[in-house]
Amino acid sequence: EPMTTPSGGSAAYSATAWVPAQPAHPARVAGVFALASLVVLAVAYGLMHELGLPSWVMPGVVLLLVLGLPIVTLTGMMERRRALASSSAVPTGGWHGWLTWRKALTGGVLAFAGLGLAAGAYMAMRALGIGPVGTLVASGVLAERDRLVLADVDNRTADSTLGPSLTEALRVDLAQSRVVRLLDAAAIPQALGRMGRPPSTPLDLAVARELAQRENAKAVVHGQIDPVGRGYVVSAELVNATDGAVLVAVRENAKDDGAIIEAVDRLSRRLRERIGESLRTIRASEPLEQVTTGSLDALRKYSQAVKEFEAGNLEQTITLLQEATALDTGFAMAYRKLAVQLSNTGGPPSGIYAAATAAFRHRDRLPPLERNLTTAYYYWTVDFDLDKVGSAYRSVLELDPENGIAYNNLALVFMRRRRFAEAESLVTRGLAVGNPGTSTLFINAVESQVAQGKMAAANASVAEFARRAPANPTVMWLRAALVGARRDFDSVEVYSRRGQTHEQVAIQEGAALALMGVDEIRGKLGAAQVDLRQAFTAAERRGLPGNYVSYAVQEAFADMRYRGAVAPALASVDAALKRHPLGTMPAPDRPYLILAAFYAEAGQPARGRALLAEYEQAIPEGVRRGQAGRHGTEGLIAYAEGRLPDAVAGFRAWYDEDGCATCGMFELARSYDKLGQKDSALAVYERAVNTNGLSLLFEQSTNLAPMYRRLGELYEERGQLDRARDYYGRFVDLWKNADPDLQPFVRDVRGRIARLTMEGTR
Repeated sequence: EPMTTPSGGSAAYSATAWVPAQPAHPARVAGVFALASLVVLAVAYGLMHELGLPSWVMPGVVLLLVLGLPIVTLTGMMERRRALASSSAVPTGGWHGWLTWRKALTGGVLAFAGLGLAAGAYMAMRALGIGPVGTLVASGVLAERDRLVLADVDNRTADSTLGPSLTEALRVDLAQSRVVRLLDAAAIPQALGRMGRPPSTPLDLAVARELAQRENAKAVVHGQIDPVGRGYVVSAELVNATDGAVLVAVRENAKDDGAIIEAVDRLSRRLRERIGESLRTIRASEPLEQVTTGSLDALRKYSQAVKEFEAGNLEQTITLLQEATALDTGFAMAYRKLAVQLSNTGGPPSGIYAAATAAFRHRDRLPPLERNLTTAYYYWTVDFDLDKVGSAYRSVLELDPENGIAYNNLALVFMRRRRFAEAESLVTRGLAVGNPGTSTLFINAVESQVAQGKMAAANASVAEFARRAPANPTVMWLRAALVGARRDFDSVEVYSRRGQTHEQVAIQEGAALALMGVDEIRGKLGAAQVDLRQAFTAAERRGLPGNYVSYAVQEAFADMRYRGAVAPALASVDAALKRHPLGTMPAPDRPYLILAAFYAEAGQPARGRALLAEYEQAIPEGVRRGQAGRHGTEGLIAYAEGRLPDAVAGFRAWYDEDGCATCGMFELARSYDKLGQKDSALAVYERAVNTNGLSLLFEQSTNLAPMYRRLGELYEERGQLDRARDYYGRFVDLWKNADPDLQPFVRDVRGRIARLTMEGTR
């Protein structure tokens, strides 16, 4: 016999309602409810993250489930009693009448529907800019991708390092936003300069507002930290740049200094929410402690390093970053910045590779944009792969279409492949939308323009950089390189002399190296030795013994090529190696390639081959792939051993892979010459001496004069006397003030010019 409907409801309901077929024990009902609650929580959590629902939705769901548990349990008890007893034995009036499955389920559905309606109304008001939950973007106060200026955090504690540290922490967290952009930290000093203020001017709220108005930024983010007992209150406000009105104000508490980073994380997320960023993307952002560091001391060092970098103090920047990574060995962001700074200052390759590898190893501790930048740098430096580099930088631009770093470094990929027009378009875009004061963007703009022969455009780029950042020492270097690209070596000397007295040792070293190149190219080897002494001193002061040996080799190349002085050249290199043996250096810092090339040029190819074999054993294959000069060394060894076709192949590969203006051309032309292929030799010599390049001073310091002279000889042999006189004349002009022991070469060529002139008048 069928049971009577326990609740006394209609047969229709009893046939469709969700009820146990048999009366269930209350404990079983509670268990089923608990399992169902887990499913509901999982669904609610997923919807909250996928749809970007407000954070109070989850607590609301939990509250409803907690309230539902006793209701379901009591309902199960009452239904069980009804099922097991006659209907007359169980009260049906009062509150007992509410404890039915139909009413319990209906109440639950209505409660969750109410929560859903509340969440929907909240989201609608937020999206439409209505009421206190309306966002600034929705209400039209800000637009997506508007630029903001981050002012220095107002530090009211006794710890003077907290202000800069929290400023940097806020910068890192706000940089994850896809709705607004912060004015790049590196652009601040240049902007202050345009305001007539020193680059080191503190960026308080008043200065930040003025800067924001000048740089067309809509608002200023201004933070503050106050001590409260043993803890702190961290607050932030978004201030209209024009009238100073406070658009948003948020605050968070930290129980002690160990909780400050978490408080800043919560603070910035609330700020991003009020500005108008999707709650879904905010939740997808990595926690600040994860993407920076959980060590406040390490964050202090990092923020100090950023300040030193902005002030142009590169050596102090490196020291502070090294200290930061020592305090937190998983601080990926500091490792990445350290690798880049070491590279940009000509630091030891071992340090660059180690820092880049550590950053890559801990890349999961970086936000997506920084993670892609780190990946790209790793495949550029440590495990060379241009395709992976390009892919990573394109991923950066998908996340941030106005990222100046990605435009700059993606341009390097195209320059390496000699696609200079595409490289120029990328850096031009980077200058337009990224940080217009970034020196590397201007350097690569000039280099790509020079490579295309667009000298007027290159001059304009240098002038614009000088206007925007007149105090940046890179301006002086770029001017010297540009006049060097035109082979105006007298002007190179003028600019380079200014760097000799610079306070930073790295700049002194670069100036000495440039002056040594200028002297060598003009045949003034005595003066080059004086410059070499300064380069030696700077290299040792910076702890770069590999540079010391490389400079000795460069001097020795000039001795051999100009004077034929092989024995003295070998002696000077041996002395440098005795002072700094290869075995005392980390393997990546050993100048294997230039040493092996030198010994091949000196007629000792076996010694060169041994060094090349050691290089292949000691240096990882990924690093070797990125060093195109290895082909040049192989070519010089083949040339010395008489394997001229192999030499030609090596020099061609060097040129093809390097991306530099004339690498391998002198050696390639010389090989053709020795093979008796004089037409090919002449064509390559011509191309080498008439190609523009930003690094010509270093590429041609010991071969430009020999190429001029050989071109004169080849054209004389062909009977093209005007061309012969032209190149002989270039040689004489270049070496007119050469050392006395080189003047016989000059007199010989002058005599040839006179003879050809007489022949031409007959």
